[in-house]
Amino acid sequence: SFEDVLDNVKVLIASSIRATSAQITASFEVNRICTVKSYLQSIFHNLLSNAIKYKAPDRIPEIKIYTKRINSHIIIEVRDNGLGIDLSKNQGKVFGLYKRFHHHVEGKGLGLHLVKTQTEALNGKVKVDSQLGKGTAFTLTLPITDDKEE
Repeated sequence: SFEDVLDNVKVLIASSIRATSAQITASFEVNRICTVKSYLQSIFHNLLSNAIKYKAPDRIPEIKIYTKRINSHIIIEVRDNGLGIDLSKNQGKVFGLYKRFHHHVEGKGLGLHLVKTQTEALNGKVKVDSQLGKGTAFTLTLPITDDKEE
């Protein structure tokens, strides 16, 4: 259940959510997926943590999560209104190991690398769209492996 995974991650990052007054909304057109739960939880954890960590200093973090089905795939989008990434300079580096694009906060550059490797381990793909000062959207495409998804 996407909702259960999101609820678990929100508990894990509750102090960051409270400290920043982050607003997290979800719209799950597809409610469930047959996949490795620990990978999905890690993916959500890394994307939500980054959205809060790299928030714009002048606004409350707003994070929106959507799921939908397109043919034999489930699309998961996590969109934020944070600092954004300059993709013209960093397009090929976004998912690289130990790559960081904002150095004013602590981090090791592992989160997005894990998102990519775990998504690919699930036979999926991840892409990023971002604008400096406007925010970032990560779109994951995962195959449906069991036709019992809702």
